[in-house]
Amino acid sequence: MQRSQALNRGAAKLAAVNAEALPYTLLIILIELAIGSLWVTLASDLRGGVTRGFVLTMTAAAAIVAGLGYWLSVSLDIGSDVDGYLIDPSSFAPMQNLLLVVVGTSGFYAVMVFMGWDPVGRIVAIGGSVVGVVCVAFLAGLLSPPAWGYAGVLFALLAGTLSMGAVTTSMTWGHWYLTEGSLPGKPMRELSWILIFAILLQVALLVINAAVPERITPTPANPVDGGLLANPLFWFRIGVGLVFAFVLAVLALRTAQIRSMQSATGLLYICMGAVFTGEVLARGVQFLTAHPI
Repeated sequence: MQRSQALNRGAAKLAAVNAEALPYTLLIILIELAIGSLWVTLASDLRGGVTRGFVLTMTAAAAIVAGLGYWLSVSLDIGSDVDGYLIDPSSFAPMQNLLLVVVGTSGFYAVMVFMGWDPVGRIVAIGGSVVGVVCVAFLAGLLSPPAWGYAGVLFALLAGTLSMGAVTTSMTWGHWYLTEGSLPGKPMRELSWILIFAILLQVALLVINAAVPERITPTPANPVDGGLLANPLFWFRIGVGLVFAFVLAVLALRTAQIRSMQSATGLLYICMGAVFTGEVLARGVQFLTAHPI
């Protein structure tokens, strides 16, 4: 009973603390989802086996999500901190401009696929994917001042971007099997392996980033007592966003190997929710503790 009350108090306190950080958390999630979807869709297209309709759907969705992220970024009033979490405002404008390039390249890729000029679209998408990496790099620069180091934030964001893109792309691709059973099983297996690798990478980075002390402790208006390990959302991030997501990804791979694609798609639906929840929790905890988990 006491443990349940403690968890409820911790969750309520986090909700109050992160009110100012919520728009930034949403911006990070949108950037990761858009760029990650572009990366994984392009990789699947280059590997072959996926349909043009799928590539068109995913690239158009990536452009829309990136556009929403850019729209949100325009509405933000950037200062020197977010509820006591120090940021580097000089990185914001370059990140914002690069995000707009991602919008354009993803949209152009979708148009080229629709017109049947896939090779041109792929070339532009390769450039857009590189721009996406640089965009994430500037995002890491924005968030890195209080963390133990720029590298810790950068790799955590890159792993999150890959994980978000892999789970969304694989789940969406699963729907193509539901309408056309003759599609090859190789793309789903490859996408599941990418997702498993991304989650394992996140686990390794979490261990490092949780262990190394932050440089500057954030000073939120309503801090959670006891630091990182005392925060119940840290353990929810591990249990839901990593352990549960990993189990679901492995099960999706196993069901894809026996060509039970409907089951694999259902598992990936749940896995997508777990990965998204984990990323939201990770960024919320980061704004409280300066640990990029």
